[in-house]
Amino acid sequence: MSNLTDEYRINIINNVSSQINRYLTLFIFLFGIIGSLLNLVVLSQPVLRGNPCVVYFLASSAFSLGILLVGLPSRIISGLIGTDPTNTNSWFCKFRLFFLYSFRTTSAWLIVFAAFDRWCSSNRKVYQRRFSSCQIAYRSILIIYSLSFILWFEGFFCYEANLTTAPVKCYGKTYNCRIFNDIFYSTSTVAIPSILMLIFGSLTIRNINQIRRAIEPFVARISTISHTSRTPRSLVRRSESSLTRMLLFQVCLLTVCSIPQAMHQFYLTFTIDVQKSPLRLAIENFIVNLNFSLTYIGNGMAFYIYTLNGTVFRQTLIRLIKLAVRQLKCRQ
Repeated sequence: MSNLTDEYRINIINNVSSQINRYLTLFIFLFGIIGSLLNLVVLSQPVLRGNPCVVYFLASSAFSLGILLVGLPSRIISGLIGTDPTNTNSWFCKFRLFFLYSFRTTSAWLIVFAAFDRWCSSNRKVYQRRFSSCQIAYRSILIIYSLSFILWFEGFFCYEANLTTAPVKCYGKTYNCRIFNDIFYSTSTVAIPSILMLIFGSLTIRNINQIRRAIEPFVARISTISHTSRTPRSLVRRSESSLTRMLLFQVCLLTVCSIPQAMHQFYLTFTIDVQKSPLRLAIENFIVNLNFSLTYIGNGMAFYIYTLNGTVFRQTLIRLIKLAVRQLKCRQ
C-alpha cells in the first residue's frame, strides 16, 4: 500500500514538473524575449546610452537574451515531447552549458558593476565619481565577458550527457567535476554577485540619503524662486534617480530568484553520495525545475521592472511607440 502511495505521489510530482517545463517555461520565454528585445531598442537610444549605468544595462540585456535563447528552447522541447536533446546528445549538453553559464555569469557581474557605478556616481567625493564613465564601462564589459568565457571553458571537459547517477542527465561526469562546478557556479554566479549587488545598492541608498539631507535647507529657497521651471540640473538628477530605482529593483529580483538555486546546488553537491528513494529523487527533480525557472524569471523580466520603475526609460519607450505609430500612419 505504501509503495502504491509513493508511486502515485511520484507520478503527480513528475506531472507537475512536466507542466512547469511546458507552460511556465514557454511563458517566460515569450515575455522574456519580447522584453529583452525592447530593452535593446530603448536602452540603445542616444538619450540614454550616454550614461555608463545604461551601458551596463544594455550589455546585460543582450546577455539575458542569450540566456533565454540558449537555455529555454531545450526545456520547452522537453515539456512538449518529453525528451530534452541536451540530455542525450553530448555536444548539445556541452555547448548549452558552456554558453548558458558564461552568459549568466557575465549578466550577473554586469549588474554588479552597474550597482558599483551607481555608488560611484552618487558619491560626494570627486575621486570616486570619476569611476562612473562610459569608457570604464566598455572596458569592464570586455573584461567580464572574456573572463566568464575562459572560466567556463572547462565545461567542455567536465560535462557529459546520459548520466544516470546525477541530479540531471546533462551534468558533471566525475565527482570532482560536480563538486567544482556546483560550488563554482553557486559562488561566482549567484552568491558573490548577489552579496556585492546588495552591498553597493545599500551604499547607494546611503549616499542618496546623505545628499538629500545636505540639500534640504536649499529646497525651500529654490522653490520660492521658481515653481514651474525645470533646470537641466534637476532633469539630470531625476534621470539619475530613475536609473537607481531601476537598478535596485532588478537587484532585488535577481537575488530573490537566484538564491534558492544556489542553496539547492549546495544541497545537491553535498548529498551526491547519499542513497535516495525514488520519491525523494522526484521531489528534488521538481525543485530543480522550479529553481531553474526562477533564475530565468530574473533574467527575462528586466524590461518590465524598467518600465514600472524607470521614469526616463518609460518616457523613451512611449516616445518610440508614438514615433512608430506616426510612421505607420504616414505609410498608409
